[in-house]
Amino acid sequence: LIRDLEARKLLDRTLVIIASEFSRDALIEGRPGSSANDQATFKVDAVQEMKHYGLHRHFTGGTSVVMFGGGMKAGYLYGKTADERPLVAIENPVSVMDLHATIMTALGISPQTAFITEGRPFYVTQDGAGRPAEDLFARRNA
Repeated sequence: LIRDLEARKLLDRTLVIIASEFSRDALIEGRPGSSANDQATFKVDAVQEMKHYGLHRHFTGGTSVVMFGGGMKAGYLYGKTADERPLVAIENPVSVMDLHATIMTALGISPQTAFITEGRPFYVTQDGAGRPAEDLFARRNA
């Protein structure tokens, strides 16, 4: 998809996003077993060995979102999570509201945009809040 959009010179005006509502903890607790219950009695506090990588437990303190095109910088990494538990975002954290504001800004829509329906405002972001992560943009949108 990305290569096709780029070849057709459509990528810069198309925003493609890969995201999830949460991540999973990278640690499998250093114990054998195929389920989270098998891992529950032992905790490793840092990713130290390959055996510690896996996909267990909900991990809401940090996640990854991949954004292609739409005026975003290509190949740019933004933010960082801690190597030790609780593995939260420690550099450039982006809240869900900020992510939504970033997406709206990339689309050329102000995050404070609201539509009045039955006398009540419906914002494109939660209550018109959120700050776009400006460093993600290759250029400022007009």
